[in-house]
Amino acid sequence: MTEKNQNRTEKRTIAYKLTAIIGAMLLIIGAGVFMYEPQLMASEPEKQASPPAMPPMPVETAEVRIADSAELISAVGTLRSDESVVISAEIAGRVTKIGFSEGEQIDQNKVLIKLDSNVLQAELDQTLANRDLSLSTYERTENLLKDNAVSKQERDEAYAKYKLDEARVRLAQAQLAKTTIKAPFSGTLGLRQVSLGDYIQPGQTLVNLEAIKQLKVEFSIPEKSIASVKVGQKINLTSDAYPDKTFSSSIYAINPKVDPISRSLVVRGRLDNSSRALLPGQFVKVQLQIANRANALFIPEQALIPQPNTKLVFTVVDGKAQMVPVETGTRMKGWVEITNGLNKGDIVVTGGHQKIGPGSPVHVIPADPALFAQVN
Repeated sequence: MTEKNQNRTEKRTIAYKLTAIIGAMLLIIGAGVFMYEPQLMASEPEKQASPPAMPPMPVETAEVRIADSAELISAVGTLRSDESVVISAEIAGRVTKIGFSEGEQIDQNKVLIKLDSNVLQAELDQTLANRDLSLSTYERTENLLKDNAVSKQERDEAYAKYKLDEARVRLAQAQLAKTTIKAPFSGTLGLRQVSLGDYIQPGQTLVNLEAIKQLKVEFSIPEKSIASVKVGQKINLTSDAYPDKTFSSSIYAINPKVDPISRSLVVRGRLDNSSRALLPGQFVKVQLQIANRANALFIPEQALIPQPNTKLVFTVVDGKAQMVPVETGTRMKGWVEITNGLNKGDIVVTGGHQKIGPGSPVHVIPADPALFAQVN
């Protein structure tokens, strides 16, 4: 073999070795990549692991309570004076005296207004004189009749003339009495609508008089409750003017006719108003108790979550919030009756609803009892 051919053979050998080395390295690198990819895939689920559980949310709670439940009829009533009148004149005349002050409390028969009486007094004097003359004439004819000096007809005519003049006296006295306007009952006067010297006409308003030592309350009840309402039943009243005070009344009259349009019945009660705290014309909220249920369930109003078609509450069971639909009954002083959905001893959430949902872990904080009114 020549030297030239030997060199060619050595070069080919070196090329084959290099090719083999490079191929082996590529195989090693490929195997490494293949072994690394499963590790990446295996580590992928660890990156997608669920977040840590939320800590329990603090919520205020209260326990379902047991109490008697009163079935009530609620209505809006209007207060009226026990007696009310608008003082007016029966005859025309000029005001010569005003005998009261506006807003004054007066007794029955107090003189309120006097009208000019000069003309009517003169007419009375005239009729008195005519009556006295007729009486003398009648007495003379009676004596003459005994002596047959006059006929019975003349005696009768004299008697009729006397009786007619006597009637004219009474008429003049009645007309004169109308110039003095008196209070028909004891009460409180309103604002006068007339001044001294005014010439008033019959029926003209002078002042209003209200008897408010006692008041009447008038309200309507639905037709379906007629059988439950009786005379003598107690009524509780509240007014926006005294939000923390309750007034007691009792039914004294029930209209015997149902309104054919509203299908309601008008009821009236009477209440003591010696303090004059209430005034005629005020509206009041009326509550009339018609039945009583023992051992009813009550929760604070704050626990109720009103929804368009239902009412819900959150209860706490094993440290988690559970949403429960409920049915409600009567309400009283910050509490609402639950007629279906809860049991005695259940714990309901009264504060923190916006921070929880069904199944949320909660940390129970008992509500301050002072925040809720006592169930009666």
